[in-house]
Amino acid sequence: MKKIIFMVTWPVVAFAWIGCFSITNEEEFPAATVTQDGDRILIVDKTGKQWDVTHAVNAYGFDPSGFQFGLGPNAIPPIIDSGMLLPGDRYYPDDWDTFLVIGTTIGGESRAYPIHVLNRHEIVDESFGDVHVAVGW
Repeated sequence: MKKIIFMVTWPVVAFAWIGCFSITNEEEFPAATVTQDGDRILIVDKTGKQWDVTHAVNAYGFDPSGFQFGLGPNAIPPIIDSGMLLPGDRYYPDDWDTFLVIGTTIGGESRAYPIHVLNRHEIVDESFGDVHVAVGW
């Protein structure tokens, strides 16, 4: 029974493994800063977007330099159209490879997304026939 489960599960995992690779934007952004614009206290994130933290500072005594700036919007690209692999495809994982995945089956189609890939992307925009889903990590 364990061998049957392995043989059914493994192709799904392997099918997803390589399809989750994507090129990321390695562009460097300048360090985030805290500025004042009149009475407003602003954090300028690494993409240049401004965040007004005046209320948090004035009402609650927050130190604006203690805010976590983050990367800004669209800094972590999603995987779109993951391009799943089939047994025999180049880069299809070997039977002895071990890694964690998030898997799902919708409408009879099964997919698996390796956690080590999702750590870099966090979201996969995927289609299962006419059903569109976002797989998140």
